[in-house]
Amino acid sequence: MKRKLIFSGIALLVLVLTTGTFAYTYAGTTTATLNATIVGEDAVTYQPSADQPNWESILPGGEYASEILLPNAAGDQTEIANQWPLSGEHWDKVDETPADDWATFISTLGSGQYQTDLYNLADHPSDAEGIEKEIQGITVYFRVAGDKGASAQAIIKTHGTPYTGKEEALTGDVVPDDAAAEALTNLDYTTKSYTWAANPVTGKKWTWEEINELQAGVTLKGHNKNKPAYCTQVYLGINYELRITEGDVPEGDLYQITPQPDYTGDMQVKIYLTNTGALLKAYRYLNMELYVKNSLEAQKSPRYRLLSLENGVAVFNIQGGSASSYTVEVWGGSYRLVSDDSNDWTEGWSVTPELYCEVTQR
Repeated sequence: MKRKLIFSGIALLVLVLTTGTFAYTYAGTTTATLNATIVGEDAVTYQPSADQPNWESILPGGEYASEILLPNAAGDQTEIANQWPLSGEHWDKVDETPADDWATFISTLGSGQYQTDLYNLADHPSDAEGIEKEIQGITVYFRVAGDKGASAQAIIKTHGTPYTGKEEALTGDVVPDDAAAEALTNLDYTTKSYTWAANPVTGKKWTWEEINELQAGVTLKGHNKNKPAYCTQVYLGINYELRITEGDVPEGDLYQITPQPDYTGDMQVKIYLTNTGALLKAYRYLNMELYVKNSLEAQKSPRYRLLSLENGVAVFNIQGGSASSYTVEVWGGSYRLVSDDSNDWTEGWSVTPELYCEVTQR
């Protein structure tokens, strides 16, 4: 006579189950063993896996990064008198990273008046869908040299209006033991910078459209006719907060199912998603790719079964109980959040799926 084995387990949810089923409340990486019994014998044991997916990694915000944009063309002003080498344009004397110092530079002629160069910058590359970079501020870096009495300032032009940063006095520091540099000048370069946290025209955070229209550069004043100010590098640094609304589902193991060594019957494993309502308050979609090695489904294409907010269940069939144990894995998948700010989500939201496992003899 064929006997029916029913085994049930639960992750992250307390349920009241009827006779013949087993419930377990799972949180974090705690493990426990539950027994399913046929005529007084333990036929299978269950353990929630210790290596659970890190669902909190999906929560948006809090990651900061930066990138730089280099000059790639002349801007609206090219006033600085000299360049070295003489061929080419001013912008290609200051676009190297790292800086090449005395190999290429621009320099002033005369004294008492600032001379300004503005440069167009490379556009910010397009971001992948589901990634938002919220700009926290921009910084113009300029590497300059000059005798005491010379000075330099960062300059930008946005919405048609130029803005200069703090005046930086140059120190006239001497290059130590550098014969090549000594042949040209006895001055050492130093990198200065100025930051605009907000757009000075709007008073609001910078937008990427404004960045792509921005010009940046340097304004220099020499000490006198024979003691110019020099600049060898200019670039724009952009600081931003990375807010991701779309990405890959975190990988991990959900359940460990271990049949008794003498048990050789067929089994069916069903994984149910039980908190769809709470998940819909945080996700636009959530698709988890579940995999059980040595199941019949693992021999098909695709080898995983999709568990989503729409279907609510993934089914695996095990023939003959040939393996010593079976692991229900999250192989991958994809998600998209409602918003990059959890304050915008509906009350009662969750990013953590609550799962229910049922094993049935077939």
